[in-house]
Amino acid sequence: MNDYLESEKRKVRYEFLNLRNRIDSILASAYSNMIFARIKKLPVYEKAKTVMFYLSYGSEVATDAMISSALEEDKNVIVPAIQNPGDGKMFAVKLYRLEDAYQSVYGIRQPEINQEDIVEKDEIDLVFVPGIAFDYEGFRVGYGKGYFDRWLEKVPFEKSIGLAYDFQVTDKMPTGKYDLPVGTIITEKRIIQIKKN
Repeated sequence: MNDYLESEKRKVRYEFLNLRNRIDSILASAYSNMIFARIKKLPVYEKAKTVMFYLSYGSEVATDAMISSALEEDKNVIVPAIQNPGDGKMFAVKLYRLEDAYQSVYGIRQPEINQEDIVEKDEIDLVFVPGIAFDYEGFRVGYGKGYFDRWLEKVPFEKSIGLAYDFQVTDKMPTGKYDLPVGTIITEKRIIQIKKN
């Protein structure tokens, strides 16, 4: 990634992370519930058997209640996990119970990676993607480690859904050739369907 692009992404990261970190925890919880209420009404979610959630960290849209609900509905719940921090490789791993996500990598919860629990991308019906900011073309800025972008390669565009508070959606994101858009963004106020270029 060139220095200019990285510097622009750093600015976006700083600005929107500050905004997100300032949100009141009670409000954040209410917004997260409103986002999940929208998700549950999506026909693609209702039909989905295998769903990948991220395990929320810090001020991200909270996913624990979503995961518990999906498990109760007998959906296969998949979450991201990293074996060797720094190698850029992320795995999609089956989660049986929230309590199993007891390990911490970069401060983010994850379950142990057992070979038999690794799930291939084509077995997953929907992927919920975190982000610090999104734009109206579906591009996102994350924490800058690149794990999700690399993993999302070859995941069909329409299967990826970004979760964000409404103030995290902005007009234009600095993007490079390796950045991949999500197909939908869901906030507490609206569902934004991205048109594929």
